[in-house]
Amino acid sequence: MIGVVKIGGASGNRLEPLIDEIAARSRAGERWIVVHGASGVMNDLCAARGLEIRMVTSPSGYRSRFVGEKERELFREAALSYGARIMEMLAERGVKAVQEDPENAPYATAKRKDFLRESVNGRMRILRGNYSGTVTKIEPSPLLEALEGGFVPVVPPLALDSELGISLNIDGDRLAAQIAGAVKADFLIILSNVPGLMKDIDDPQSLIAKGRLADWDIIEHYAQGNMKRKVVACKEALELSIPNVYLADGRVANPLANAMEGHSTWLVR
Repeated sequence: MIGVVKIGGASGNRLEPLIDEIAARSRAGERWIVVHGASGVMNDLCAARGLEIRMVTSPSGYRSRFVGEKERELFREAALSYGARIMEMLAERGVKAVQEDPENAPYATAKRKDFLRESVNGRMRILRGNYSGTVTKIEPSPLLEALEGGFVPVVPPLALDSELGISLNIDGDRLAAQIAGAVKADFLIILSNVPGLMKDIDDPQSLIAKGRLADWDIIEHYAQGNMKRKVVACKEALELSIPNVYLADGRVANPLANAMEGHSTWLVR
């Protein structure tokens, strides 16, 4: 059994419940890959070093971070430092982990998106000099070798641009989906600071308990804000034949069990 879990890096997420459960499950013989975000650490670094944070909304409603050359270097630092924190927390619980770095072992390669389209007051403009990217290939062998060695791979939201020889900022949810497909995972669980996909973002009782590819228009209709990209990642995972995909709450005790026991949005082919 292989599971892939993505935990967001924003300040509203909690690491401790996930790390406690990953440690317990790893000691019991389960194999998990942890993919993480870095937005909270990145925001803190930007504030400390006087670098303005620029978020861009595309014409189709997706929000993303504009990553110039300075931001790229800072984002790499933020991502690796957050991953190091996860490794330390696992080590404190007696579990071996390894931090993946695409510049050392290219588990993921990406194509750079040199420009972003930004929608401002109904008008579109182009922002050039961007250093984020889209995953083009996953090489699963470094991840599988780590699992076989009894390690938990800790994967940052970075991928290697093979032409430039540098790591790019990439979307962690979609990276997790691609990794799940490459390692033929049994589960993909995307954790955030909400219970799952809800019809009304302010009403946890409106949680959508289950969805399938045939109903994807409905799923997409209710995905708003940051959930839009997570839903895209879920669809990609299902299309890569992952049998069970969950959108779930990472703030609760035992978030993996919570997700798989019916307290989440469960998505299937």
